Amino acid sequence: MAARINQSIQNTLWLLNPLHNPSKLVNPTPHFRSNPFFSSSSYRSKRALFCTCTSASSDKSLQDGGEPFVLTTPLYYVNAPPHMGSAYSTIAADAIARFQRLLGKKVIFITGTDEHGEKIATAAAAQGSDPSEHCDVISQSYKTLWRDLDISYDKFIRTTDPKHEAIVKEFYSRVLANGDIYRADYEGLYCVNCEEYKDEKELLDNNCCPMHLKPCVLRKEDNYFFALSKYQKLLEETLTQNPNFVQPSFRLNEVQSWIKSGLRDFSISRASVDWGIPVPNDNKQTIYVWFDALLGYVSALSEVTEQPNLQSAVSSGWPASLHLIGKDILRFHAVYWPAMLMSAGLSLPKMVFGHGFLTKQCFLFVKL
Repeated sequence: MAARINQSIQNTLWLLNPLHNPSKLVNPTPHFRSNPFFSSSSYRSKRALFCTCTSASSDKSLQDGGEPFVLTTPLYYVNAPPHMGSAYSTIAADAIARFQRLLGKKVIFITGTDEHGEKIATAAAAQGSDPSEHCDVISQSYKTLWRDLDISYDKFIRTTDPKHEAIVKEFYSRVLANGDIYRADYEGLYCVNCEEYKDEKELLDNNCCPMHLKPCVLRKEDNYFFALSKYQKLLEETLTQNPNFVQPSFRLNEVQSWIKSGLRDFSISRASVDWGIPVPNDNKQTIYVWFDALLGYVSALSEVTEQPNLQSAVSSGWPASLHLIGKDILRFHAVYWPAMLMSAGLSLPKMVFGHGFLTKQCFLFVKL
């Protein structure tokens, strides 16, 4: 299995190189000792790895103390301890961070844990513990694993951190002031594991989620919605003008297909979930876990010693150079997140890379 992880990570790194030769992916070497991306001779003879994230003209400014290379893993969900898929994403990100540092760039490598939502509260209750205590234990297990794997992260953000909550509330208020949040009733099929309402056409027999193979439940709630549909044309134009925004190219095709099928406004609050950040204009509801968690990439940039606010966090390194994620959360990062940032008047990340899954006997190493 270790060799398969090495092989899968090598394939991901290879795809991230704009000069890659697809034929090389057929029988890649299982270990890193001869990987051309990490040899000095390769650097002299080729463009730098990941050069789609920064232009040639920006390399010097990075070395001179300019714009940093900001790299993120997903913020891992703490309903359960880390698994092999978590390690896969993080090891790949660590390899990228180390390589960028070798090029003389200032790197901010962000990872962390996503700690709010119904699934967390349910997992804590099943263990007979308080959600806060549960999050402390699982979050620490991630830190322990990253230490054991010698992961060289610079920032570890927890979405239960008070500075994160302050920035989420400020961001929400900015989007609200822009007229992109409204209140409405919603009824639909909800996957608790995905923390997401699903379209019937996405589901398998018996309304089962294709990712978790569990039936979705019918729910009706009075929620706050984000006007995603308002940004459909702008998202289409963004992807057309910047095709490198989503990589690999076949993932870009998936995203463009989702957008062209018609974007619908999505619920960004929950009336039935107590474990979360209260909605600023309605403390009877909590902010939807994805509207909350994505902002961890920004709040992680906030300095520990300063009063947390959106502008200071953004000025400390945003936008991200690369979001490295699993393909299961591509829609959130390549559709929802850019639209949210547009609404708040913030810059978009430079690239979203959606890698595949590790599998064993057809089962996925993904969030359960």
